[in-house]
Amino acid sequence: MNGTGQLALGVPDEAPGYAFTLTTAVLLFLAATSWFVYALLTEPSAQAWGYLVVNFLYVLGVSQFGIAFCALMRLCGAKWARTFYPIAAMITLAFCPFAIIGFLFIYAFGSEHILYWLAAPESAHLSPWLDSKLLLYRNLGAQVLFYGIAVYYAALGLSPEIPQDELNKGPGWRQVLLHWVSSFRKGRDDALIEDRLYRWSPIVLIAAILANTFIAWDFSMMLVAHYHSTVFPMYFILGNMYGGAGLILIISIIMLRFIPVSEHFKTTHLRSMAILMTGFLLLWLYMFWAQFFVSWFGNLPHEYGVLSVQMYGHYAPVFWAMMTCNTLIPLAALLFVKVKTTWWMMIVVACVINSGIWLNRYLLVMPGLSEDHRFFGSITEITMTVGLFAGFLTLLLLFFNAIPVVSTWEKSDPADHGRIWK
Repeated sequence: MNGTGQLALGVPDEAPGYAFTLTTAVLLFLAATSWFVYALLTEPSAQAWGYLVVNFLYVLGVSQFGIAFCALMRLCGAKWARTFYPIAAMITLAFCPFAIIGFLFIYAFGSEHILYWLAAPESAHLSPWLDSKLLLYRNLGAQVLFYGIAVYYAALGLSPEIPQDELNKGPGWRQVLLHWVSSFRKGRDDALIEDRLYRWSPIVLIAAILANTFIAWDFSMMLVAHYHSTVFPMYFILGNMYGGAGLILIISIIMLRFIPVSEHFKTTHLRSMAILMTGFLLLWLYMFWAQFFVSWFGNLPHEYGVLSVQMYGHYAPVFWAMMTCNTLIPLAALLFVKVKTTWWMMIVVACVINSGIWLNRYLLVMPGLSEDHRFFGSITEITMTVGLFAGFLTLLLLFFNAIPVVSTWEKSDPADHGRIWK
C-alpha cells in the first residue's frame, strides 16, 4: 500500500516506468488517431478504410476474449485460471469505448467504401439482410449488449477485491470507479457472488458469440460477393480465442514489469495456459480446414476463390507467413515442456501467435478490397495500428492503477466459500 491510495497489487503511480509508459501511450494515441482520422476523412479509399477495419477486428476480437476467458474457465472449474481473471476482465473493458466509437466511425464514414452492396442499384433485389440500417442496428445492438453484460460480470467479480478503507483515496475518477465496483458486493457474500458469476457465465459466452458473429459476417465475409460460409463465425471466433489467450500472457508480463506479483503467477499457471493455447491452435486449424473444405471439394469457384486469392499470387507470402505464425511455430514450440514452463519463451510464442492472428484478419479483409495492397505502406496505415494499440494500452494502464491486478478471494476453492446453488 502506498501513500497515494493505490490498492494492494494494483500498479502504483510511482512504479518504475509506469508514468512514462502511460504518458507515452496517451501522446501516441492522440497524435496517431488525429493523423489517421484526418487522412480518412480527407482522402478516403477502400484500401485505407479496409486497413482500419483490419486493426479494429483484431483488437476487438482478442480483447473481447478476456471476459469470455473468465466465463469459460469458471464453467470448466479451472482453478489455475483464477489468478488471470482481473487481467482478462480489464482487457475486455479497456477496449469498450473504442469498440463502440470505432464501429460508429467506420459505419458513418467508411462503410460506403468497403461494403460493395451498399452501392447496389435498386434493381439488384438484395436480401433484406443487406440493409444499411439493419447493419447498424444488429452490430451496435450486439456490441452494446455484450459490453453491458461484460461490465456487470467484471464488476461483480472484482467487487470482493476492493478494501473499504481505499474507497475515498486517490483522484476523484478512481474514487468514483471504486465506489461503483464496490457497490456490487452490497448484500452479497462470497458464496453468492461466486454462484452468480457461475450462472452468468453462459450468458457472457452467448453474448460474445453473437457480437463476434455479426462483426465476422458484416466486416469480413460480406466484403466478398457471393461468399457464404456457415462455419466462418466459428473460424473467426476461435482465432480470437487463440490470440486472446496469448494476449493475456503478454499483458501479465507487462504488469510484472510494474509490480512484484510474480509469486502469484507460478509455473503451473503458465503451463496450463500453454496447454489451453495448444487446444485453441488445433481447433483453429480444424476450423480453417472446415471453412474451405466444402467449397474446395465441391469445386465452387465463387467460394474457393477466396482462399485461392490468399494462397497464390500477391498475397501468398502473407498467407504462408500467417500459417507459419499460427500453426508451425507454435505447434513445434508447444511440444516441449521447457517452452511451456518458461515465461520468456511463452511470451515469444504468444507474440508470434498474435502476429499470425493479425495477418489472418488482414487476409480476411484486404484481398476483397485490393489486388495488390502492401501493409504498412504509408504513414497513415502505421498510425492506425499505433493509435488503436496506444488507446487500448492507455485505458488498460488506468484500470490497473485503480483495481487489483491479481484475484485473491477466488484463489481458494469455491467450496471454501460455501457455494450455493439456488
